[in-house]
Amino acid sequence: MSHATLTPAPPQELTAAQAHVLSAQRTDPHHAGYNVGQYIELIGPIDVDALQDALRHTLAEAPGLHFRIREEGGRLLQEPVPFDAAHWRLPRLDTTGAADPTSAAVELVREQLACPPRLDLLFGNGTGTVPPALTGAVLVRVGAQHHLLFQYFHQLAVDGYGVALLTRRIAEVYTAVLRGTPLPDSPFAPVSTLVDAESRYTASAQYARDRAHWAARYCDGPQLTPVRGRSAPPSDTALRRTVVLDRQTAAAVVSTARASRCTWAETIAATVAVQLHRETGTRDAVLAMYAMARTAPGTLRVPGMAVNILPVRVAVGDEDTFATVLERMAAEFTAVRTHQRFRGEEIVGELWPGRTRAHWPGPLLNLRPFDTEVDFAGVPGHIVTLASGPVEGLSISAVRYADGRLRLDFDGNPALYDAQGLGEWAEHCVGLLRQLCREPGRALSALRAPDVVETIAPRRSGAGLSVAKSPPSGNMPAEEAGGLPLLPVAHRLRESGAPVERRQESALWEVPAGLSAVVLRRAVARLARAHPALRLKLHRLGGAAGEVWTHEVLPSALAPAVIDTATVRRVVTGRATGAQLSALIAGEARRAALALDPWTGTVLRLVWFDAGPGGPGRLLLIAHVTAADDASWQVIVPELAASYQALLVGGGPIHGTDGTDGSDRFSAADRFSGTNGLGGTASEGLHGWTRRLLAEANEPERVAELPAWSALSARRGIALPPRPEHSFPTAADGCHDELTTYVAAGSTGTKTSTDTDTDTDGARRGADAHGLEVAVLTALAVVAGDEPRLRGDGLGPELVVEREFSDPTRPLRMAGGFGVVHPVRIPAPGASPTGEAVGRALSRTAGALASVPDGGRGHQQLLHLNAQTASLLADGARDVVRVVHRVRPGATAGAVDWRPAPISECTALRAALAALPGAEPPLTGPLEVTLVEDGGSDAGPRAELRWRWAAHVFSEEEARRLTAELTRLITDFLPFSTDPALSA
Repeated sequence: MSHATLTPAPPQELTAAQAHVLSAQRTDPHHAGYNVGQYIELIGPIDVDALQDALRHTLAEAPGLHFRIREEGGRLLQEPVPFDAAHWRLPRLDTTGAADPTSAAVELVREQLACPPRLDLLFGNGTGTVPPALTGAVLVRVGAQHHLLFQYFHQLAVDGYGVALLTRRIAEVYTAVLRGTPLPDSPFAPVSTLVDAESRYTASAQYARDRAHWAARYCDGPQLTPVRGRSAPPSDTALRRTVVLDRQTAAAVVSTARASRCTWAETIAATVAVQLHRETGTRDAVLAMYAMARTAPGTLRVPGMAVNILPVRVAVGDEDTFATVLERMAAEFTAVRTHQRFRGEEIVGELWPGRTRAHWPGPLLNLRPFDTEVDFAGVPGHIVTLASGPVEGLSISAVRYADGRLRLDFDGNPALYDAQGLGEWAEHCVGLLRQLCREPGRALSALRAPDVVETIAPRRSGAGLSVAKSPPSGNMPAEEAGGLPLLPVAHRLRESGAPVERRQESALWEVPAGLSAVVLRRAVARLARAHPALRLKLHRLGGAAGEVWTHEVLPSALAPAVIDTATVRRVVTGRATGAQLSALIAGEARRAALALDPWTGTVLRLVWFDAGPGGPGRLLLIAHVTAADDASWQVIVPELAASYQALLVGGGPIHGTDGTDGSDRFSAADRFSGTNGLGGTASEGLHGWTRRLLAEANEPERVAELPAWSALSARRGIALPPRPEHSFPTAADGCHDELTTYVAAGSTGTKTSTDTDTDTDGARRGADAHGLEVAVLTALAVVAGDEPRLRGDGLGPELVVEREFSDPTRPLRMAGGFGVVHPVRIPAPGASPTGEAVGRALSRTAGALASVPDGGRGHQQLLHLNAQTASLLADGARDVVRVVHRVRPGATAGAVDWRPAPISECTALRAALAALPGAEPPLTGPLEVTLVEDGGSDAGPRAELRWRWAAHVFSEEEARRLTAELTRLITDFLPFSTDPALSA
């Protein structure tokens, strides 16, 4: 088949509709609300190659879909660009392995719809830049002989009617190819037909008559009444509730319409007006409605952008009957159709100058007379709309199926509706529609409350009314959600008795210039859907015996990290650098940390510091400790970067599983076949991990560790002076965690749990006697020999230390708070060792670590997850020295051009967060040291030692002498600690 593109036309003016969309898109370049999409459900045998040819041919016949924007003499022009039909391919996916293949496919395309066009590429002079495609398609196999053909467009190129023209032509070409019949001539007219018709219209007497009509109709300036009593900026994502009225119910609607000499569409509009009256009390209902604005000759043949949004005004009172309201609505529709070419944005600008947006706050009606069924060579194609444009408040789309049923899609702005509120509005509206059609002659005041429609699964046929909630944009199939036993990290928070809201982990990364805030939000939402820990919510129930805590993984539709736009905040840094930038980051970090609230499920916040196009920005990530530990950033950041890039280019989530281009990274094959696109195998998930912990805690092998842990738990630290009342330590009240020292790390053999995928054979992190920690523990044991405030209860020369580190057996490549905490006894080396005695002391410390049962994992299990052993360990080792091993995130292959921020900025960030009340864990012992292995300085690799001490145990002068001595010893021991014999 020949796919010759029609000769490109010269640059020409934009249509008024295009100019409006472009103006709105330039005002908010990251807004994706002007992306529209649909899919055609094809059940039957499909020739995929012939379908690809049909799409190629149709796109080549419509050169008005392919253009760039030029600025010339103060005017904006659309300049056609060639469409390379010969090399255009139809991407193909297969989601049959998903729990719900259709929902999985829809989710992928919703991510495509969330990507706005690159305006920097759309504007060009034709030399060297390729404008972004404003159209696209993908074919998804969801079952045997069951496909979904997705089509997506930007409204700058085509409106809903134009999409219907293209769809009809694709089916026509496909049918001709398969049946071998002559291909009918192209039905399309060029976009210049729309431009020329508009030019003639604005210079005509009809334009003046239309202006006069709208001015007279709204001369009294009626009050615009939003459904929710308030308005919000248009959203580029929306919640949806779909209602399908079966043939019997739809027939009743049509019958009522005919009795009043109106249409089913006018009946739907009248019902919405009555609903608005009942909810707000207004007697002057003002709605908004899409109008085709294609009355000029030839304009119905143009696949282009002409749609208009116009007001619909009707009086509604309690004394009215529905039949009366229907008559008024029919008359109003007639007037709107007569004057539909006058632009709605002009009406708003002239009659309500204070309103800066062209949309109306009342419900927006999209009453579509287009085909819902198309024929693909005998295979029926059923059309389902996914998105029709920006949703400012509430949008209601209605379409009548060929079999007589009616489908209503209620789309709500997430800033104004939650899933429950939108569902209730839809159910009441449908119940009201049924009641009004049963009693159209009864006064509205005499009607009882409308029926509440039972929410059941959608079906294609059968009696009754079905209401189906379409998959929300943030809802993955078969995602983890629901109740969860309390994880050890939450048990530790509960037992601390301290406030938990500000307990967080943070990371600061340098990111490329010019990120898209909208795409970043979508990538974060996708991340949260994939990681159940980022959707965790804490619950607590008080009682006479104290509080009981439980965990819940929120479904994506309710999780703040998925649906709350405040999860990602953009801050413009301008030319701030150095100390000024660090101060800005510190202030925003405190603000983000204060927004965390695990009791509402708000466990993640990001701040993008936008330095503009001239330099790299920064990305701050802050998560509650129940949602992420320090090792989680090595999973979260590469995955976020990969997801962002995939969404930005529009290929990652959609393309590449047909085996033809190889670009299948982090796409459907990853999302629905058990991997996460970063090379790991499918993990057991958070619920599976928790079940495994519970099972292990009650296994005989684990319970057999009880004597060893009981012996350690009997050891208590020295009886410390009482802590001052209400003193949970912070840097501000005397617990000086800002004191940091450094040692040259050299090659300490340190590794983290993310360095390997095979830490399962006993070479576990708890037993990994790497050099840095061995040197630190040995130094503590040496100093404790002469410092009884460190050593313990005086029962022996050994030092009992509490260790904390990331669990190496954590679910593979999953975010969460997976720390291990356990006590360990370090042998006393006696006097400060020198020479060969250093090696012997280090070896004894390494042996003590290696002798810890199962790397220490069992201690928390027996303490928190086994009801019988918990009471025996509840009064365990207290007031002891703590050693915390942390991982500083490093650059990873999965995050191209994303790298850790400079250490000076990270240091300022940590200090700012540490100063927040409740941000640091309570210090129950005399001393704590946190080991952070650093990326290094100009002098080479180094390790950071963060010291905290109890101010009521050590004075500042004593603490500084103590930490200086410990740092000296660690420095002396490190050269010996790299001996491979220690790990033996």
